[in-house]
Amino acid sequence: MSRPPVQIDGFDAVYDYYEPHRQNQLYARAMHLLFARVYRADITCEPGVEDAISQALAAGSRVVISPNHTTADDQYVVVSLAQKLKALRPVRGRSFIPSEPSLFSRSGVPGKVLRRAVDGLGAVPTFRLEDFRRAGLELTDERRDLHRRSMVRASETQVAKLIQGECMAGFWEGTRNRSDFRVVQPLKKGIAHTVISAAEQVPVLVLPVGIYYGGEPADYRRPQLSGRHTPLVTVGTPIPVTTTSAGDLTALVHPAIQRCLDDAVRRAGGRPAQELQTAA
Repeated sequence: MSRPPVQIDGFDAVYDYYEPHRQNQLYARAMHLLFARVYRADITCEPGVEDAISQALAAGSRVVISPNHTTADDQYVVVSLAQKLKALRPVRGRSFIPSEPSLFSRSGVPGKVLRRAVDGLGAVPTFRLEDFRRAGLELTDERRDLHRRSMVRASETQVAKLIQGECMAGFWEGTRNRSDFRVVQPLKKGIAHTVISAAEQVPVLVLPVGIYYGGEPADYRRPQLSGRHTPLVTVGTPIPVTTTSAGDLTALVHPAIQRCLDDAVRRAGGRPAQELQTAA
């Protein structure tokens, strides 16, 4: 099946393509190696995490890598993490990450090269209401309904891929943090619903991850950070998905990601925002 245009009004064709799509293993591993050299992350794991990941993957569990979201570099840090952390290497070439549609629809030869690259790394387009706003389109009832139906199909596609044996990485916050990189934003329930649906048929673990680039930007809308290629990353204890409540799951995952982020901030020589508020 040829690659379809990534457009929301053709979302059925998009997910018909991406549900069975599988990465080229040699290409994926080469790209993981490349990003691990570009993004030289300083990685720390909570006690027992690497053994827990290895045992879970060996037993057939699906791992959902769940970092905080601050900049456009985050997704590439996650790619490098799967290479640098030995326990996560089995997910290379058999994992996917929901991604913004613009990565798949840029024009010209560079756009075609980019699409093949992100396809090779397991990106799966996820349509957002924000895309309508960026295009200057009014959010009519028809467009909201179109978006709702596309999100249902996206979740069904992601559930199918998890059940078929793939792992996943996803940003539970939904959008990049534009106020304080030391504080995890409230989590959306979309990924929670997806992993709960998959966990009804296969074992799923959520792996909390904190990423910090060593400081706060002067402009959160266009963050420029000297540590963009040398982030501090903390990987937390995996959380088995046993609940059927999306609210209960996000209530477990949010403090776990925050704990990892707090550790990364301390390692950078800073103080977590919550500690500063308490001291004040």
